[in-house]
Amino acid sequence: MALSIADQIALDDALVAPADRLKIGKCNLRLSSDVTSKEATLQVVYDVLKLTPFYKAFQVTADAPEIYMQEFWASAYVHNRSVRFKMNNKKHIIGLEQFRDILQICPKVGNKKFVDPPLEKEILIFLASLGHSGDIRKITDVNVNKLHQPWRSFAAVINKCLSGTPSYDSLRLSQAQILWGMYNKKNVDYAYLLWEDFIFKIENKNTKKGSAMYYPRFTKLVVNYVMEKDPSIPRRNKVNWHYARDDPMFTTINVISRNETTQLYGAILPVALTNEDIRNSESYKEYYARASGTIHT
Repeated sequence: MALSIADQIALDDALVAPADRLKIGKCNLRLSSDVTSKEATLQVVYDVLKLTPFYKAFQVTADAPEIYMQEFWASAYVHNRSVRFKMNNKKHIIGLEQFRDILQICPKVGNKKFVDPPLEKEILIFLASLGHSGDIRKITDVNVNKLHQPWRSFAAVINKCLSGTPSYDSLRLSQAQILWGMYNKKNVDYAYLLWEDFIFKIENKNTKKGSAMYYPRFTKLVVNYVMEKDPSIPRRNKVNWHYARDDPMFTTINVISRNETTQLYGAILPVALTNEDIRNSESYKEYYARASGTIHT
């Protein structure tokens, strides 16, 4: 017999009190598969990202009861680099390999080893080589808005869709390592970099506790994964669920302006990151003309 809404509310309140729940906000956005831009450089960025081994992480999503999302963040803690949490008051554990499966990216291929990305000192040299209109002595000095194109756009999309950073401005080491791996076409374990960001937020969730939920899209994926593995978890009659259609979509970057005088271009996009279709597109031709100095912003 189906529970009444009042009964379900009572059950939800027993799991996480309303006063302890987080706002499911806009961080960790989703990128539409058919996203386009009138800004040539941004369109090229979208096209190139589709060729990366971590592109699925921009799009993958799920439907999940909001109360289980709340319960995850209320109960989650890190133990031996795995995350332990409760769903419907039942204990669960996930680790990097489960997270890799959830995101559907970077599967291990035989005995092929992942390449370790550089640490901060080398990453800063790499970012400087791409163009950054400001001194960078440590990673906290890096500002997405000061990066030259197209890396400014790459960083901004990664920032909002994968790392869930509330601001476009900041760039964490893991995000810069994603850029490094992509630029150099290295076999980087991108799932590991995203996992480390995810568990960092769990470890520090009470340090600067805000009102917004971290990584709501990834949280839904974890909840959905556990529910698929354990059919005994109640579905709550599909009341108060967060659906894929509820995901805030990435539609534009507010630091991009077609006529902006600060639209600077650093290292040109390596040809190896493109394909013939991209190189033949009008967007790429316009981008390349701007980047090579044939036309000016």
